[in-house]
Amino acid sequence: MPVTRPSRSDEFAADSSRAIGGPVGAYARRPRRSSALITVLLITTVAMSFGVLSKNACAAGAWWEGNQAYANVCESELPQSYIDLGLAEQVPPLGEDAGRYPGPAVSVPTAVVSYVVARMSQAAFGVQDPVDRDDSPVADVAVDPAVQAEAVEFTAVAAVLLALAALACAGLLVLTHRHRPWDALGFAAAPVLVLSGLIGWDLLPAACLCAALWSWSRRRLLLTGVLLGTGAAFSGFPSVVLVVLVLLSLRAGRGACVLPTVAGALLAWVGINVSAALLGPAGWGSYWSDRIQSAPGTGSLWEVVAAWGWQADAILANQVLGIGSLVVLVVTGWLAFSTARRPRVTQLAFLAVAGMLLLVKDAPPQTALWLLPLAVLARPHWRDLLIWQACEVVYFLAWHWHLGGFTLGGGTSQDEVYVLAILLRVAGIGWLVAMVIRDIRAPWQDPVRADGTVDDPAGGVLDGVQDVRERRILS
Repeated sequence: MPVTRPSRSDEFAADSSRAIGGPVGAYARRPRRSSALITVLLITTVAMSFGVLSKNACAAGAWWEGNQAYANVCESELPQSYIDLGLAEQVPPLGEDAGRYPGPAVSVPTAVVSYVVARMSQAAFGVQDPVDRDDSPVADVAVDPAVQAEAVEFTAVAAVLLALAALACAGLLVLTHRHRPWDALGFAAAPVLVLSGLIGWDLLPAACLCAALWSWSRRRLLLTGVLLGTGAAFSGFPSVVLVVLVLLSLRAGRGACVLPTVAGALLAWVGINVSAALLGPAGWGSYWSDRIQSAPGTGSLWEVVAAWGWQADAILANQVLGIGSLVVLVVTGWLAFSTARRPRVTQLAFLAVAGMLLLVKDAPPQTALWLLPLAVLARPHWRDLLIWQACEVVYFLAWHWHLGGFTLGGGTSQDEVYVLAILLRVAGIGWLVAMVIRDIRAPWQDPVRADGTVDDPAGGVLDGVQDVRERRILS
């Protein structure tokens, strides 16, 4: 099957291409998939390089100067985690150092990766004797210039790892949609990748998700499960994709095919967490306790509710999250079985993850990276992707201004700019959700299925398979 040319299949891309001569001609040389792969990887490298440059002001000292990180729009969780996780004193993952450091507020794989990166950074740049710091209060360690310099070096090494994760995502997206490799350009050139890629570790579970999508498209069922289970151990959203695979497999009458995937996911997730519970029970328990007991945080819809003077506690937020998640899964199941044509894997996965993202208790800007790989495959249309990401950019700026206290009303605790930015972000996600649902219910509107020759490039064992009810009708 020939490679799709964006300037001939996407109206927005075609209109934009007129600035450089117009769409590719009908008699132009057939493009190679390797050309798309090389181009996408180069653009991803440029995007992540801009992301690193955007942190320059913070690396120069703004991270440690009150609100300056927010004023320079360069906040990141990475340097502070070097201190909070006890990495400056080489405290092992999930360790508490005899109560000196509380249990980590990060997942097990994140704690392990942070520790490995810290040791790599310390080996490369050097470190003072951690034993000498044990005699100082933690508050003094946090403001030690030597520790802060080490934290910046740690962040630099972490940025390299995250850039590799972004490159892995981009390359795997190219390979997942083999006849539409240029769709991955929507990931590589995404503004949210530049702005939010280095705020936290979210590109790592995103890479696990992209690897799982590629693996499923190649019918490597057990590997898909292991990757989804590992990604879910980092952050819960890949587990939603597993539910989608089960639903679509049942509709296609291929329920047995998904069993190795489910088994692989359970083995990976349980193996990681059981190992952590045995090796560091206090730290592992502290993480889950923090997840359950934490109050609603930044970016969630609870912040909008709080603007009207009603503060939700952790109990209510957890109840709404549980009930809302069940509703999202029910609606996802209804879409999986009720439409005339079976949804594509990435379409239904995007809708399920988007629904969960609107329910979480804490939704900082980097959570957009949960949606990005799915969005570029679910709705590979530049206009809609840019509409969504424009809303994310506004929210990214408002989030910084809010945390820095720059947009608070005169003498009040209300931040109308921030609240409106959250609602705008929800509207942007809602726009993309509406477009994907339209494509599911009207496949001729779907850029992937519009020509009638393609079913589901990421469908793997489901690609081109008739549904159970279709087989019954034909028989």
